[in-house]
Amino acid sequence: MSSCRTCVVDANIAVWTVIPDPYGWGKARMRPIMQGEVIVPGLWVYEVTSVLFRHARSQAGGEAWLKRTLPPLLALADEIVHADSELVLAAVGWAKRLGQAKTYDAFYLALAERLGCEFWTGDRRLYHRARQVGAAFVRMPGG
Repeated sequence: MSSCRTCVVDANIAVWTVIPDPYGWGKARMRPIMQGEVIVPGLWVYEVTSVLFRHARSQAGGEAWLKRTLPPLLALADEIVHADSELVLAAVGWAKRLGQAKTYDAFYLALAERLGCEFWTGDRRLYHRARQVGAAFVRMPGG
């Protein structure tokens, strides 16, 4: 697996650089993806923080670990794009195409489409559904 030059990266890819992923792909497999120019939608910060907070709560010394781990992980994003009305409408369009009731995942696709770059996700269902509806720019570490 190689790094991306410029890509949009789902929160799960970033999180899995510091905690184990459920598929056993390994942290080393996630890190190269994060080596390029990483651009994320604003919701990425909240998703990453929520997952790490939940993980920290489940272990001894979790608060100290969170304080050490969260800042450098958030710094992996080279650019955080806050939604404008154009991106919101594009996300709504993607949510409809994907058949989703929520737009969270669709913001990643809308941003990657806007930028003309790859979108990396560890969400197998999202990956397969996006590919089914023609999103050839969606990538997955195991896919």
